[in-house]
Amino acid sequence: MLIPVYIVGFILGGLVLFAIAQRVPNRIVKIWLRAIGIFAGPVFFLAMAIFSSWERERTYEMEWLIGRPAVEYLGSDKYDNYGASNFPVTNPVTKEQEDFVVLKRNIGNNRECYDAFASNALAHYLESLPAGRLKVRYRLIYDFYLPRTYMIESIGDFGHLQGSGIGLIVGGKKDFQDAMNSCFSW
Repeated sequence: MLIPVYIVGFILGGLVLFAIAQRVPNRIVKIWLRAIGIFAGPVFFLAMAIFSSWERERTYEMEWLIGRPAVEYLGSDKYDNYGASNFPVTNPVTKEQEDFVVLKRNIGNNRECYDAFASNALAHYLESLPAGRLKVRYRLIYDFYLPRTYMIESIGDFGHLQGSGIGLIVGGKKDFQDAMNSCFSW
C-alpha cells in the first residue's frame, strides 16, 4: 500500500515547511507555514477515510443477447482482441470455447452500458428464462462520489459469480465517453 509513502512524504514536507518558516521574517507567514506542515497530513488522511472506499449495491434490469446477436451488438471489428469475431469465444477463466453473452441496459439519451461474458452455463440459464430481461446486482466501490470499480454479484437467480468459471470479457458503454462514471453514477 502507499500509506507509508504518504506518511513519510507528509513528515518530510512538514520538515521542509518548518525549515522555510525559520527563514521567513513575517510572523503570520511563519505561523501559516508551520500550521500547514502540522495539519496537512491529518487532514489528507481524514478526507481519505471519510470519502473513499464507500461500497454500494445496485440492481439494474438488463436485456441479454447470446451468440451471433451479442457479437453483432458489440461490433466484432471493434472487439477482435476479445475474440468476438471468432465465435464462439474463448473463456478467459476456463480457456475453453464457450457461448458469447452480452447483458445491456439503456441509461437514456440513446446510451447503453454492457457487460460481455464467455459462458455456456450462463447462456443456457438465460435461454431458459421466459423474458429477455433480468435483474443484475452489482457491488460498487466509490471514491469521492466517483466509481472506482464494480463487481457483478449475481445475474438473476444464476447466483454468486465468484468461482463459477464465468469469464467476464469486457464491460463498458456504447456511444459516449467516461463509461464507468456514467454507468454507475452516485
